[in-house]
Amino acid sequence: MSNSKLNFKLIVNRLILFIGFGVLAHIIFVLSTTEKSLLSYLNKLSYYHVMAMALLMLIPWLGYAFRVRMWSLFLGENIRYRDALRIVMTAELASALSPTAVGGAPVKAALLLNKGFNPGNVGFMLTWGIIEDLFFYIFGVIMAIFFSQQLVYQIGLGLTQFFTNNAFTILLIILFFILYYYLLRYNLIPGAFRPLHYLPDRLRQKIYDIKSRFYQGINDMKINFIKAWKHGKLRMLVGILVLFIQWAAKFSVLTVILHAFEIDFNLVQIYVRQWIVYVTMLFIPTPGASGGAEASFLLIFGKSIPSEISFLIVSIWRFFTYYYVLIASVALYTFITFITKKQEEIEIQTED
Repeated sequence: MSNSKLNFKLIVNRLILFIGFGVLAHIIFVLSTTEKSLLSYLNKLSYYHVMAMALLMLIPWLGYAFRVRMWSLFLGENIRYRDALRIVMTAELASALSPTAVGGAPVKAALLLNKGFNPGNVGFMLTWGIIEDLFFYIFGVIMAIFFSQQLVYQIGLGLTQFFTNNAFTILLIILFFILYYYLLRYNLIPGAFRPLHYLPDRLRQKIYDIKSRFYQGINDMKINFIKAWKHGKLRMLVGILVLFIQWAAKFSVLTVILHAFEIDFNLVQIYVRQWIVYVTMLFIPTPGASGGAEASFLLIFGKSIPSEISFLIVSIWRFFTYYYVLIASVALYTFITFITKKQEEIEIQTED
């Protein structure tokens, strides 16, 4: 437990300033892009609307923790639900400091390994989680093709123009990374040009240890996939269903906002378009897709919501789907840790 606490404290120390600046930037963004007379729209957000959004954003955590515990039990690992929940929240916080495509998977792997999980089991859980996410995103793209053909055409046209206009630059970047990977693999790059060179020795050694243990568990991971395919098909379906429920809850935050502002909307379109927003966020390199998420939202929903309050809506949406999650993670993790510590003290006293 101490390791997970240490990781959490390190993450929080780096996040406090990040969250503070983020919330402050959001307030400045709203005040600078929205006329004061339109700020009265905030009065339409009742207590019930705020509570609904707050509760909806807890469902992804609960579902994610359920999936972690479900697969842990299947693989013979023992983890309590509250510990799984703490791991999920810590990974959520870590993902705020990395691009969306990276997420909190490395932290999740480290915490599970620190709890004594077999590296092969950790590798299976992370790999299957990636497969579930890919299935989700692909399903969303297919839905978008059926229900938002014009939007998909516009995005495709825009991407084609972007790649055409920047083909030479993109080609150079790709060649650079291929060359860099080749040189890195064969130890032809000086230490000063290696990413891990600038990390603290303790953290660098920990990454090497995790990497070594992970590769050692590759064979176990393959065995787990065979085991899951033979005996865990129902769990696979349940896991994917829970994943869709998690995303549905996250997508529903926008429907609550639009309902509060009395804006007519097509429910299917709202969900499909958010699918596209989150897919585009995968390609935004900033931590948590900051800046790019808002731009993608305005681009995709620009004609579906009143232009005069579009910036206000995107700010509320972003606050509840991102900054609120970070703030709540800190509060709930601290609360769960406090309760767990009290229970452990009572158990120790009882044994004595």
